[in-house]
Amino acid sequence: MAESFVGTIDKGQLKPDMPGNYSRWLATLEGQRVTIEIKKFRKNRTDAQNRYWWSVVIDILSKHTGYEPEEMHDAIKIKFLPVHKAGLIAGKSTARLTTIEFVELIEQVQRWAAQDLQCYIPDPNEEVTEGEKP
Repeated sequence: MAESFVGTIDKGQLKPDMPGNYSRWLATLEGQRVTIEIKKFRKNRTDAQNRYWWSVVIDILSKHTGYEPEEMHDAIKIKFLPVHKAGLIAGKSTARLTTIEFVELIEQVQRWAAQDLQCYIPDPNEEVTEGEKP
């Protein structure tokens, strides 16, 4: 079983954010061979971003185009996050995007919707009443 910990490298030393949890986990592995993988920290999209994506972006575009929400989500992934493998095209998972990558995706989708679909998607936290367009 694998476990992930977040920390900082300080003067060549690993400083875990939760040293007690880190030490307890290491103790469970005493005497065992392990694989150590260290990656630069990436903050994945937030729950708030995910809620906005589905309840605003996907909802508006689904109603505007007639696609089901899952179909709209998949179409956007293929259009803006294409992955080419074995002659096929799929869309990269939005769950694996960082918070910054997710903001960039939303901005791209907003521009595309406005220019190509004449569909307005409000910014997060923007208050827009039903039928109103800024």
